[in-house]
Amino acid sequence: MYNDTITIFNRKITREGTVWYPTVAEGVQFSWDAAPAPSGYGWKRDDRATVLVPYVSTEGTALVAGKLYLPPKMWQRVEQPELYVTFADGEDFDFFLHGRWPEQEPVDDSGWPGGFYDHLCRTWDGVFAVSGVHRYNALPHFEVTGR
Repeated sequence: MYNDTITIFNRKITREGTVWYPTVAEGVQFSWDAAPAPSGYGWKRDDRATVLVPYVSTEGTALVAGKLYLPPKMWQRVEQPELYVTFADGEDFDFFLHGRWPEQEPVDDSGWPGGFYDHLCRTWDGVFAVSGVHRYNALPHFEVTGR
């Protein structure tokens, strides 16, 4: 049931620019709804995904893929963001990729035409901006939705 892999990309915005921090999460449940949706000029794709990401709970904390989970605003303030993971939605969204990103080093946005996220959306399937996050404690997991 939990046999999929995703790569979560957390966005850190600094004065120098945007850097994306990857985290590979194995043992997740991924479902993808690839559906057509009407637009003003015909049909377009309106893909949505849901990922159930289990975590290990210790003394009120959550470990996701071996990293301590922090809420998005707290994650933005840490000195070593590569040691933590978060799921941010809204204007400063994070995103996830179905599968394993081959590099584990932070990705500088300026090195990609139009930015890293836009580049992946144009060149890869299974890229989703985080649109919602719910944390469940009874059966410890995050339910992360993406569009």
